[in-house]
Amino acid sequence: MDEASPPPGHGFDAGGPTLQEIGEAELLRRLTAIARRHGDDRRLVVASGDDAAVWRPPGGAGIVLSQDAIVEGEDFLRSWIDPEAVGRRALAVALSDLAAMGARPALCMVTLCAPGTSRIDDLLAIQKGICAVASEAGCGVAGGDVSAIAGPLVIDVTVVGTVDPGRALRRDRGRPGDLLVVTGRLGGAAAGLRLLLDGRRAPAPAPEGHRHGAQAHGHVLQGHDRPPAAADAGADAEERWLGRQLRPRARLGEGQALVRLGVACAGDLSDGLIVDVGRITEASGCAAEIWLENVPADPDIRIRLGAGWVDAALGGGEDFELVAAVAAERLDGLLARWPAGLEPLHVVGRLTPGSGLRLLDCRDGKELPLPSVASRHFRQP
Repeated sequence: MDEASPPPGHGFDAGGPTLQEIGEAELLRRLTAIARRHGDDRRLVVASGDDAAVWRPPGGAGIVLSQDAIVEGEDFLRSWIDPEAVGRRALAVALSDLAAMGARPALCMVTLCAPGTSRIDDLLAIQKGICAVASEAGCGVAGGDVSAIAGPLVIDVTVVGTVDPGRALRRDRGRPGDLLVVTGRLGGAAAGLRLLLDGRRAPAPAPEGHRHGAQAHGHVLQGHDRPPAAADAGADAEERWLGRQLRPRARLGEGQALVRLGVACAGDLSDGLIVDVGRITEASGCAAEIWLENVPADPDIRIRLGAGWVDAALGGGEDFELVAAVAAERLDGLLARWPAGLEPLHVVGRLTPGSGLRLLDCRDGKELPLPSVASRHFRQP
């Protein structure tokens, strides 16, 4: 399949002049107009359109900063997703880092790098998707930049949030004896990626006004060597998995709830449970064990992938759930006070003295080999 000429129905190259024809100034004017239509944030004293933005943070708040980029060919293919969904996905992935810190989103800035032959309608649709997610998250779009590039499309997003002083969730706050809890269910994004790599196309974009969110934050083109999926999962399950891959949601409410309920240590599952728990153990100077029977995977994934569900749920990444370390004596109180409407919490293991990470079949059970990791750039850990 020629990825430069994707099948119709996903919105790229559908119309409008090229960037070479319209020029940088007009592109910036149109992008700024979209940002200004999406809310009036009084914290932005000078918003998008000037040389720089001016932001007035809440008095005494800790400022939380993060940056993330998605790259065409590495993180998405045009035959998988429409431009507006790419924009939604780009901001959702970046906001997940704020969720992992328990932060409240404040603003974002976006750099769009595109070849001059790109259609302006593609860039405007990406901006609309970014602004839609920003509005949902209460996050102002403060500006950014555009640049010509010889390579593929790149969307680079910087996000800024706030947190009460000394209350940010941190990877280095875990202690031996803490229980590991995760939000939601794991493996859906990896299962969705497998469907896409096996040729399953996502639905064509919905009509204007009825579109929902859009990620793949990892080496999406490295999945061709995965075993073929079985054919017995229902269409509803497949749509759910495609949604987890292409339309992730940052767990902002869950991160803020962890802060309110006194949790100090957490991270997001961008690269999978194995990798991200490993980051907590390294930062906290301890070891960990994961209990396989406790891992909250979608039950349909076990049917569809067979034994491969372990790779998807533990090493696939891109679920963008949260993992937290909670003192054992505080777990019951946390579960009892967990707000209704948020993703549920599941205990999946614990931190232990020492170093490294072990996978057990159950608590105090038999040790199993760690599954492969398929979500890292450049090389495996």
